[in-house]
Amino acid sequence: MMRGQLFKKWGIFIFFFMALTVSAMAQYGRSADSSNYYNPITDDITKRLPPLEVLIDSAAYNSPSVKYEDLKSQYYYFEQLTAQRAWLNYFSLNWDMNFGRWDFWDQDQLTKVGRYYHSWSWRSNYAAGFYIRFPLQEFFDRRNNINKQKKWIEISQMQKEINRRFLVNEVIDHYNNLVQYQNYIRIYNEYQNFTMMQMRMAQNEFVNGEISTAEYTRLKEIQTRGAINFQQAIAEFNKEYKLLEVTTGMKFNLINILR
Repeated sequence: MMRGQLFKKWGIFIFFFMALTVSAMAQYGRSADSSNYYNPITDDITKRLPPLEVLIDSAAYNSPSVKYEDLKSQYYYFEQLTAQRAWLNYFSLNWDMNFGRWDFWDQDQLTKVGRYYHSWSWRSNYAAGFYIRFPLQEFFDRRNNINKQKKWIEISQMQKEINRRFLVNEVIDHYNNLVQYQNYIRIYNEYQNFTMMQMRMAQNEFVNGEISTAEYTRLKEIQTRGAINFQQAIAEFNKEYKLLEVTTGMKFNLINILR
């Protein structure tokens, strides 16, 4: 009897614990829904995204092509420094030092006998020197080489600006397409609701024999085209949303309830 009461108490405790857990998860889910979920039919996507200027700045900051041109500019700057210091190649400081055993074989030229005499010695020697080469072509072309490296930096900066403007156009296109397809969703949604209501009326009329099969088929085709256009608009909207995320390098963390 005591064991049954104990199981009963534990069962009630587990029941209330699970109920509280489910309630907390439900409240968390509702809070997540209110912040992350949106409906293109009722919500304005421009109010849920950062301003267009912020999207453009983020795209430029995260763009690999823009960063690539920055790296090229830095590389050409180092090449410019190399060109400016190239005159050091014409100056040289040398130091040589040797030590070891030296062997000699000398011929006796005095007696004309033709014999060779071997001798050896331990020797050490060292030498220091400094020289300057002064090629005229390098002297007169030095400024030109430096200017060429400077032009490469300017070319890289110009390419960076070209990439940035192309990126701005791409962000604006995706942003405007996103807004445009949201308008299409709203229009096709209204049209779909109208055709569905019209189709229900036509179905009753067809059953009562008030309209022909051809008329019923025509109305069905209209309703089907409206549904297809609605789904295509949703697909294009989601695609432009993803492309805008990729282009800007940002995650908007919004979930479209129309999938």
